[in-house]
Amino acid sequence: MLLASGLAKNIAGLVVDRRTGQRLAGANIYLENTGIGTSSDKKGAFILEIPDTLSGTYTVIVSYVSYNNFKRKLTFPLEKNRYFRVGLKESLLYLDQIVVTGTRTERLLKDTPVTTQVIKGDVLVESGASDVSEIIDEVTGISVEHHDRFGSNLDLQGFDSNHILFMVDGMKIIGRLNGQMDLSQLSVNDIERIEIVKGASSALYGNQAMGGVVNIITKEADKKPHLNALVKGGSHGLLDSYLSVDAPWRGWASKWNFGRRYYGGYDLDPSTSMEDGRHQEKYDAGMEVKGSLVQHVFLKLRTDYFQEKQGRVLNDFFEERTHNRRFTAAGQLRIDSLLPVSLTLNSEFTRYEHAYGEVVRSSGYFKKSDPTNDGLLKNELLLFRKIGSHRLNVGYSLEQESIESRRVLDENRHSLLHNLYIQDEYKPLKAITLLAGGRYDLHSIYGSQFSPKIALMWSPYSTGRVRVSYGRGFRAPSFKELYLLLTVQDVNLTVKGNPDLRPEHSNSYNLDYEFWNEDNYHGRISFFFNAVKDLINDIRIDDGNPGLNYTYHNFDWVKTWGLEWDMKYFPRDWLDISLGYSYLDSRVKSTGRPLGGKFKHKAHAALIFSLPYHIKLNIRARYFGKRYDTLIDDNSGRIIERIPISDYTVWNANFSIKMPYHLKLSVGGFNLTNYVNKTWGPMPGREWYAGLSYSL
Repeated sequence: MLLASGLAKNIAGLVVDRRTGQRLAGANIYLENTGIGTSSDKKGAFILEIPDTLSGTYTVIVSYVSYNNFKRKLTFPLEKNRYFRVGLKESLLYLDQIVVTGTRTERLLKDTPVTTQVIKGDVLVESGASDVSEIIDEVTGISVEHHDRFGSNLDLQGFDSNHILFMVDGMKIIGRLNGQMDLSQLSVNDIERIEIVKGASSALYGNQAMGGVVNIITKEADKKPHLNALVKGGSHGLLDSYLSVDAPWRGWASKWNFGRRYYGGYDLDPSTSMEDGRHQEKYDAGMEVKGSLVQHVFLKLRTDYFQEKQGRVLNDFFEERTHNRRFTAAGQLRIDSLLPVSLTLNSEFTRYEHAYGEVVRSSGYFKKSDPTNDGLLKNELLLFRKIGSHRLNVGYSLEQESIESRRVLDENRHSLLHNLYIQDEYKPLKAITLLAGGRYDLHSIYGSQFSPKIALMWSPYSTGRVRVSYGRGFRAPSFKELYLLLTVQDVNLTVKGNPDLRPEHSNSYNLDYEFWNEDNYHGRISFFFNAVKDLINDIRIDDGNPGLNYTYHNFDWVKTWGLEWDMKYFPRDWLDISLGYSYLDSRVKSTGRPLGGKFKHKAHAALIFSLPYHIKLNIRARYFGKRYDTLIDDNSGRIIERIPISDYTVWNANFSIKMPYHLKLSVGGFNLTNYVNKTWGPMPGREWYAGLSYSL
């Protein structure tokens, strides 16, 4: 709203939230293309001084992070003084969010030349999810499968977790089981947002980023004191608790957090002694300290600790037990403005311990135990400089990985990786952004690899983007694929690694068109094509020994292709509608068969109501199309049977209300239709929960 008043020769005013009336401090107020500007004070007030010499028509712009801009044209010199009371509307599109994963530099989401999807932290909280795996499944083009022993497996554009790099705040997460990263280990309570980049990203991140990158950004330590606490209970003995404290000290910010998650497991068939779902107890703890050593020199230190215990009754005699533990320590030194380039030094250390065994129920005696220890030490130097229309990035890192396990030949294996990358982001025209880069890896086991990437973004108008990209990716064989020696005597099974395996390579092509209106909608349609050479898979061999004997082998080309469409629509301030659909197809060249177990069709929908009295209600649905698993004769490779897996739909809902004394109550349910498939689970059926949180 615009009001006239009588102040002398200046433009003055007040900036508030249009819906709540809350005053917004730090809003930017400026005249477009003049260099004249100011910002609002702690009470949302501002005064914009106008030179007597200014003449002509200019646009007054008021902007604030996560709000739509206010614009009004004025003709100068002013005939009289002007007063603005500006009510800004909160942006529901999140396009002004700063993201870093796609280019490794800070860019607005709408201006990054590499297609990036973001899950906001408040979406995670409002979903009622306890861990990342429960919410990331609702992203278009992503599906998550849960396995009894290996946790959750993410599938992205036909690539499984083997081919996806998972990070927390840019740090690689280690500790895969059978190649799968168990996302259920990651709690949602400390997450600011999740950034997802699809398609080959090896040019920036090297090995394992052949299918894409999932970067979980946690909440930064604040220089103001804060306290957040949560307790949630629900079906099957669910009990989650979380505490986070921001405690600044002498200009330094620090954050301390602790969480515990317990789940009692479940049994779909009480007539048998075997349980279907595991009971789990998980602990998270973390600490972050950051601040300025001297002017333009910043230091950040952090540690994280995770521990979990899982168990499940197998039969009348034995119970399986799994113990996982992860410790991470990291430091970052950043130097800005003192040198011709911005310089960042990163150092990180991670150790992951996994142990699986079977326990005699009557005595507690361990029948067998299978411990594995993974380690990662990484040091990295990053340089950034802006030269005219160029944004130049150069980086070098040294990584040492190790594994200790009786399941690996010689029990101890180590590798050393040197890598160097360079990337240039260039704007030859206002509407065109070009990105080109490449990374050279020198590995002590698989030798050297070069991974290039090019991308182009065309901005035909201010609310539209066309992005096209090509990337070459690779994935080196894991320690277990190279050196595994596993014997399961109960079923007479032997799996041997193959030290002659070659790295996988891929060519990835992506095209998407993104369009939006700042007031009420956002849409995107994407097309992708991936071709993978030397895909690693397991095969049965005849080595003269009795029983089932397997090893790993490189196969020829595998191709995946498809499209993704998603739409957000805000017909009213109180209603948010989300829709998404993805189509995926694939082909293995040597057999002509599609990849097994992939969803060809998947869709999701959500309704979010923001009602009076701080009430929020969201209803979400996911549709999983029919898929097939293929039973193959190990000796001849002939298809014995194509096993259909029927389509199904899952409904979830969450209700929350803000209460006095900084409290918030939430209740909800997962899988409201009680869909269960024992064969392709685990699926516990319908689940309920209720939670209470406190924030100050």
